[in-house]
Amino acid sequence: MDAHIPYTKQQHQFWQAIISLTISSLLTFSTLYIFQPLLPVFVETYDVSTTLSSFLMSASVFTMMFGLFILGFLADRYGKKNIMIVSLTVTILTLAAMAFSTNFSFIVGLRLLQGFFLAGVPASAMGYLGNEIDRRYIGIAMTLYIASNALGGMSGRVWGGYSADKWGWETSLLSLSGFGVVALLLFIVLLPSERPSAESRSSLKSDLKGMLIHLTDRKLIPLFVMGLLLQIMFTAVWTYLPFYLKGEPFNWSLKWISYTYFAYVLGVLAPPLASRFSNRFGLFNVMLSGLMLLAIGTWLTAIHNSSVIIFGLTVLCTGFFISHSMAAALVNRTATHHKSGASSFYLINYYLGVTIGSSAVGTLWDHFAWTGILSTSMLLLFIFMFLPKLKHQS
Repeated sequence: MDAHIPYTKQQHQFWQAIISLTISSLLTFSTLYIFQPLLPVFVETYDVSTTLSSFLMSASVFTMMFGLFILGFLADRYGKKNIMIVSLTVTILTLAAMAFSTNFSFIVGLRLLQGFFLAGVPASAMGYLGNEIDRRYIGIAMTLYIASNALGGMSGRVWGGYSADKWGWETSLLSLSGFGVVALLLFIVLLPSERPSAESRSSLKSDLKGMLIHLTDRKLIPLFVMGLLLQIMFTAVWTYLPFYLKGEPFNWSLKWISYTYFAYVLGVLAPPLASRFSNRFGLFNVMLSGLMLLAIGTWLTAIHNSSVIIFGLTVLCTGFFISHSMAAALVNRTATHHKSGASSFYLINYYLGVTIGSSAVGTLWDHFAWTGILSTSMLLLFIFMFLPKLKHQS
């Protein structure tokens, strides 16, 4: 087998790549989001405000944005697999360290460090797939990877809430760290070696210039902005959902709140289905249907009925991951070089949205409660402004 020929889905290397990146994604996104259902616990344990507790989310996402740029650049130059191995190793070590900490500020500091290295997998994985997978199968590979992102986010939230309610938040982090050791070993063994890229042979100056040129690409800029706005809206709902459901008239326990994150199952299933539908109905039409589902699901949570809220959350997840997977696929299709760099810029905006949706939106919660959170859905109006251009690209 010639190592320079991209892998097709008929080859075992294709599935080794998918499995290993799925495992790494599970650890990465479980770690990123495990604190989301735990925020009320930290409010009570450390006597901090709701907004201050959200720093456990926004701190890691803030440094993750820098990591996406720096590690995305280094991945193109020095090897994506190497960067991902370092990322996973630091993730495991910081998880274990946080479990033994008794100081809130120290935990936030560790999240800042952890966030930078959490960027290693998302900054490298899509670029790896773009370089190593045959173009005929890049759509299915990308959507399977994005589905694993959703599965990781769901797993971290569900396990975090459930295990903390049963055994304490420290156990949640230690058990995830233990899973990380197994994940790292499997990743090292399974992921096929990557082909030498043109970027690894170019000068540092020309390499950096080639990456930064994406910021002037009029085809990519609307997609970068779309990632930002989608995530602000999505993160705002899920960050403040535990406070919403713990209060009147619901009074849910943390264990029951953690079960709402099973709505992410639809986020796992939606990207592969969206990929298949986009081949038949067009990427633009599938993306538009995802945006409409996202809006409908968000506003269904305003109804004070537990069944309706749960249904709304499943619709919201379906719509979000359809829209996100279509945008990510379009970024990879549009970028003709420095694919990790292009993916990183999309993800920087995507995770900037997480930061804003986690902490900056806290003011809306403090003053207007759930109605303030729902008001973020107005950001969809700005996305609709970009749709004519995206339709032309698709």
